[in-house]
Amino acid sequence: MNRIRPFVILLGICVLLGVCYGPAWDPEHLSTEGQRAIGVFMFCLIFWMTQPIPLAMTSLMIFALVPLLGISEPREVFSLFGSNTVFFILGALILAGGFVKSGLSRRMAVLFLAYFGRTPNLLLLGVLLSSAFLAFLMPEHGVAALLYPVAIQIADSLNLKKQSSNYGKALFFALAWGSIIGGITTFLGGARNPLALELYQQFMERHDLAPGTMISFTDWVIAAIPVTIIMLFFAYFVLRILYPPEITDVHAAHAILEEDIRSMGPISVDEIKVGIVYVLTVIGWIVSGFQGDLAGNLAVIAILGAGGLFLLGTLTWKDCQRHVNWGVILMYAGAIALGKTLDGTDGGLWMVRSFLTGHEFGPVLLLAGLMGFSKILTEGISNAAAVTIILPLALEIGLEAGIPLATIVYAVAIPCGLVFCLPIGTPPMAICYESEYFRIRDSLFSGTIMNIISWIVVVLVGIYYWPSTMDVPPLVP
Repeated sequence: MNRIRPFVILLGICVLLGVCYGPAWDPEHLSTEGQRAIGVFMFCLIFWMTQPIPLAMTSLMIFALVPLLGISEPREVFSLFGSNTVFFILGALILAGGFVKSGLSRRMAVLFLAYFGRTPNLLLLGVLLSSAFLAFLMPEHGVAALLYPVAIQIADSLNLKKQSSNYGKALFFALAWGSIIGGITTFLGGARNPLALELYQQFMERHDLAPGTMISFTDWVIAAIPVTIIMLFFAYFVLRILYPPEITDVHAAHAILEEDIRSMGPISVDEIKVGIVYVLTVIGWIVSGFQGDLAGNLAVIAILGAGGLFLLGTLTWKDCQRHVNWGVILMYAGAIALGKTLDGTDGGLWMVRSFLTGHEFGPVLLLAGLMGFSKILTEGISNAAAVTIILPLALEIGLEAGIPLATIVYAVAIPCGLVFCLPIGTPPMAICYESEYFRIRDSLFSGTIMNIISWIVVVLVGIYYWPSTMDVPPLVP
């Protein structure tokens, strides 16, 4: 990458300047501001895909480029940094930091694994389910990072050989896949989920659509949970079939887990406090689904929950600096600003209409195509960037095609979370790849199978199940 980095940077700058200051593409249907918004979009797409600079810095540059190019006023652009979703993500990350710092997350994971870890297959199932369950409550990359040392301990205790042990491959794939699958289930599993909600609400406000069609915390769980359950089932059996264990005894690993439990001692006061705050916060998010300003309520409750950890003395600011990835917040703030810019000009609508002109797509084919495109794009760039790129355009497509817009949100955000092939696609895969227990060719082979299965599952759930949760006519008569 270092050798091609200057060329990538030059390409991005040339594309930006060429689109923004070159000949008008379609003066009758595309304004100067819209064309320049597309230029910023293409610049970010190149930089997000190739990463010549950190993802967060690319997102942060949006706040400079949009006013500099005259697309909108500086005050309007910078106000987007104060988005409800940015503060929801901030509060959720602080809560997750308290979860990790107190040791409650590790205690839950180790107890879960010790309960399951009697045979190789049960231990594998325990890794898959414990990582998925924790990803309901905290970001998927945090879950993978938390359980990674435990998985290394298990692999070492069983004397598994790197890159040649079937059970070693299955163990680390189970950790990565469980985190990925669990992460689609709630707003806490990945910041792409609340980001999708923010872009959706911006779209609804701009088009003066009914506020009663907002997606609540509970709505999201109801829509995602069938996909989660089905994919966990398939993940377990794909691992069993592709990587049959070469070992029959896991007592050494079970002994390690029991020793971890003993070393942690009885549950601490801080763990109890964090557990109570977490439960109350989730209850607040569920109740907020019955209120009007959903995104605002989610953010308020998240900040109150985070503040509760400080008030109870379980978290300090130094802990936040250690456990909160501030780059994630910058990345999502920029992504929201880019989505708003595309939606606020005619750039996004022009791109959609250019795509649709001359084509006739039924609702099922449109949904299947969006889901497939979301999965493919996310294998090459971060899932947040993929949501930012696809969702504003997909919502325009859905509005034109008469598809319920909540279905469009699920059809983009959920597949963007279900990527299994490349380490660059999602942090859990990158973390587990560092173990060296599997090669890229292993993840490409098994991940392609999982991607195909997950695409079929999401398409079927989207066609037959999601309409019933929204009380709308089925997509297939």
